Amino acid sequence: MRAKKKLSKGRKLLNKIIYISLAVFLTLVVFFELTVRDRIELAIIAQIKNVSNSTINSAVGEYIKENASLSKEMIEINSDDNGNVKSITENAFSVNAFKTDIINCCQEKIDEVFKTYGIDVQLGNFTGLTILSEFGPYVAMDIDATSTITCDIISTFESNGVNQTLHRLELVMYVDIYVGNPIRIESVAFSTSYEISQTVIVGSIPSAYGTISRY
Repeated sequence: MRAKKKLSKGRKLLNKIIYISLAVFLTLVVFFELTVRDRIELAIIAQIKNVSNSTINSAVGEYIKENASLSKEMIEINSDDNGNVKSITENAFSVNAFKTDIINCCQEKIDEVFKTYGIDVQLGNFTGLTILSEFGPYVAMDIDATSTITCDIISTFESNGVNQTLHRLELVMYVDIYVGNPIRIESVAFSTSYEISQTVIVGSIPSAYGTISRY
């Protein structure tokens, strides 16, 4: 039988370094999967919400400022010859046009931000340690995201005195963002609301006024 060759000291040291490096690498991979990945996902979700919310706020503010007359066209207050309010009619055409335009405007803004700028996550989040999560420089990350935006316009009435009613139009935006890169997250969903207009409706002064409580 041929005698086995003894490994040189240098060869043994090299093998030991390779085994240790492999063990460290596997440990880091497991640590990342169990701890760091979840923390980075939370950081990405928070940044996506912040960026999206800020973008929508800006888009809605600009649109309403440039189309202030549209909010007045969405409702029509009908009065009799004495000035008493008979009915309040919603202009469906103006409402639908407003919703379509503002959704398209917000959609374009969000898509542009994600494609052009992405998001920034602080380097401390990659350590997996809570104490270091808010430290370190920001790391730019490209985002492969698809957003879906819908909205509702809510009309509410509220007593504003003996012979006054306050009418409000409120815009509620619903945002769903599906993220495929860098870490696959099923969806990030949130909603935000904006007051479009306030109208004080003045009617005839009643002969008696009071409130009724159930208790």
